[in-house]
Amino acid sequence: MSAETVIGRVAETARRLVGYWERNPGGVRLPGWHAPFRPLGDLLPARDVEFAERNPQMVPLLWYPALSTGPDTRRVIDVLDHLPVDHDAASAMIRRQELSRIYSWAIASRTALDWLGDRLAGRGLLEVGAGSGYWASLLRAQGADVLATDSATDRNGYTDRFRFTDVQAATAAEAARCHPDRVLAVIWPPHREPMAAEALAAYQGSGLVYIGGRRGGLCAERSFFDALAEHWRPVSRCPLTLRWLGYDDQATFYVRRAS
Repeated sequence: MSAETVIGRVAETARRLVGYWERNPGGVRLPGWHAPFRPLGDLLPARDVEFAERNPQMVPLLWYPALSTGPDTRRVIDVLDHLPVDHDAASAMIRRQELSRIYSWAIASRTALDWLGDRLAGRGLLEVGAGSGYWASLLRAQGADVLATDSATDRNGYTDRFRFTDVQAATAAEAARCHPDRVLAVIWPPHREPMAAEALAAYQGSGLVYIGGRRGGLCAERSFFDALAEHWRPVSRCPLTLRWLGYDDQATFYVRRAS
């Protein structure tokens, strides 16, 4: 699918959903949910809306149905990627699987990028399994020094359409072993694969950011979470969790435990 085709689909999705919410200004109640769904843009902080309006992944998502829970310091917003078939905008929605393959499996937000930039405090970042380079491109646009790597820089089964910034070819373990001076970033590592665990075992640095699901979810494998619990201490969590409904991912910054 060409970039022009994707852009056209994204624009059409947004257009159809704008009309849908104009016809449902009070939100939409769906079976099994305690609260009405509202467009994501109504639930995001103002700076995140401004960022989303200039972010290709977020343009259609601003109009996707969403729920918000938790206090402002630990806000969780869950985004639904579909509507029941009898809703007139249902056929226009691009599902999570396809959007993730184009952009990223983790939804980026201004809050998350600012939070991560603050945690880096001027240090360089090494992202392993960077895929399309989407997160790296956003962080680089903020002035962060990001080295993005992936073992398969072309079609790799997880992202195969676009490249948002330069991604160097290297296995996660190779990259982690060579760059202990950088903070290691692991963002939605593939499920039941050793990539994340191998990167963590090879890395000798002191800082780690993990964005993804928890133990037993759809990211990494058990040995990664075992090493995380044994050798790493969480020191900060992003104050806004923006994720697809039904998933438990969160963004956490870790430092290595004293031996």
